[in-house]
Amino acid sequence: MIKLVKQIKQSLPLRLSLSILAFTVIIFMITIGIIFVRTRHFVRQTATEQATQILNNTAQGIMGLMGQVEVATDNSDWLVLRKLQPDSIMSFSRRILALNPDVDGCSISFEPNYFPDQGKYFSVYSSNENGHIETEQEGSSEYDYFMMTWYQEPIRRGKACWVDPFHDYTPGTSYDMMIASYCKPLIDTNGRTIGVISTDLSQRRLSQILLKERFFPNAYFIITGESGHLIATSNDQALPDDLNRSDCVVVSLTLPNTNWQLAYICPDKDIFKGYNLLVSIVVSLIFIGLLLMLAFSYFVVNRFVSPIKALANQAQMMAEGQFDGHLKHTKRIDETGQLQNSFVSMQESITNYISDLERVKTETEQRNQELIIAKSKAEEADHKKAAFIQDLSHQIRTPLNIIGGFTQVLRDEHETMDETEVSAITHDIMQNSHTISNIIDNWMRTLALEGIDKVERNDDISCNEVCETAAETITLRNPDTVTLKVEHHVPDSLHIITDKGCLLKVLSELLHNANKYTQEGSITISCIQPDSQSVCFMVSDTGPGIAEEQHEHVFSQFTKLDDFSEGLGMGLTLCRKLAGLLGGHITLDAAYTKGARFVLTLPVSPEKT
Repeated sequence: MIKLVKQIKQSLPLRLSLSILAFTVIIFMITIGIIFVRTRHFVRQTATEQATQILNNTAQGIMGLMGQVEVATDNSDWLVLRKLQPDSIMSFSRRILALNPDVDGCSISFEPNYFPDQGKYFSVYSSNENGHIETEQEGSSEYDYFMMTWYQEPIRRGKACWVDPFHDYTPGTSYDMMIASYCKPLIDTNGRTIGVISTDLSQRRLSQILLKERFFPNAYFIITGESGHLIATSNDQALPDDLNRSDCVVVSLTLPNTNWQLAYICPDKDIFKGYNLLVSIVVSLIFIGLLLMLAFSYFVVNRFVSPIKALANQAQMMAEGQFDGHLKHTKRIDETGQLQNSFVSMQESITNYISDLERVKTETEQRNQELIIAKSKAEEADHKKAAFIQDLSHQIRTPLNIIGGFTQVLRDEHETMDETEVSAITHDIMQNSHTISNIIDNWMRTLALEGIDKVERNDDISCNEVCETAAETITLRNPDTVTLKVEHHVPDSLHIITDKGCLLKVLSELLHNANKYTQEGSITISCIQPDSQSVCFMVSDTGPGIAEEQHEHVFSQFTKLDDFSEGLGMGLTLCRKLAGLLGGHITLDAAYTKGARFVLTLPVSPEKT
């Protein structure tokens, strides 16, 4: 976070772009906020209007059902009053249900002892259960209907009215549900109230009407009574308290001729579902647009400010003493362009002056360095010359002394020596003679190769055969403890085009070195073909090996790992030179740990020129 803040502070284009973006965001937030608030108000208002329409449609359905009940009741009371006989009253109760299938029950009840032969209670009740009408006589000390609201309320008011639903339970019957009743007092010709006719509407029928209309998926209706309790609903989880919910749109009305409230409750999650989706889409688009605006602003501002940034960088570099950076002249004619062109001219003048100073300084240092190198090389050449002459004298004098000594022994004592001693002395004389010959030969070849960059490669030779030939040139110094092996890893038919003499010299020199340093174990020469374009000749031994820090120096001229060993340190240098002339290269295998292994890689045939 600290790094980001630092980067913003150091970047003028980024700061300007963020400032533009911040101002734009403020304007956008105010504008979009007002639009969203107004849109939300409009969506809620529209939803309220739709909910009101649905509420009115549902109210019409409920009022129609209630109207049927009222008409059925109003059209039947005169029949009851015309023929006040218990048997006729039972048929009238059944007749009301038979003519009105939407009516769930009808009760015709009379004042106490109105029919003396029937006792104190006389109430006929018919119920319609799934199209099956049952009639029974009610009223007893256990069910004192005189105390029921549906009986007392119309008598108290003196007119027909609806009473809130209640659980009506009559012992001995299966009818037990919430019912709403339209109750009308029975008044005889003398103006005396003799009873009440009550027609029932079940909660189930009200709920069926509430379920018919639903504009929103989770919206629902509720009907509450005069006391605020729930009469009917289209949602099993609804409560009267839902009318006071703040996360819903609630519209309600009072049903005519009742104190019942019909309410339509629409949750905000349904009303604002599309609105919220639109908000999320708009917010996403605004966010993407602001990012694009930031990128575009940064691009435009950076383009205009980039010359100033370049001038600042160049000035910083010049303050640090770096004058190698150059700006280009611009075609812009504004203040920024004029500033850049003036700075470029000044920078060119300073750079030319510094360049002249640097050139003079460099030439002086170069000449001084050349003199130092020339002096060092001269001193090194003198040192190497003296060391080489001394080493050459030692390398030749030692075998000559041995040869002279053995020659004197043969001259003075040959008559008393047996053949074994003579053979051993002769072997040593030949070996030292070969050492002198090899030293002189390597020296002469090295001198002869100076200035030569290629040799004729016209010999067609067998890889296995040349290994055998090279092995025959070596006489083991320790034949009792060392064995010489020639391994064939390629077919005898594998031939290469090269210079046979140079190749044999390289292989012989590698075998000579291995023979010189191997006291026991084996010396192995072999050939492999890693690919179709090249072959590798490998000479390995089980000698002391070469220290890792000496791997880069073994091929240097006059380099000897042991100052007391024979040779002038020219053998491996000669091998590398000859390998290059043959179009290949020679390396020391660092992965080989049993001694030393040299690998000569040559092409199968010379490259075409």
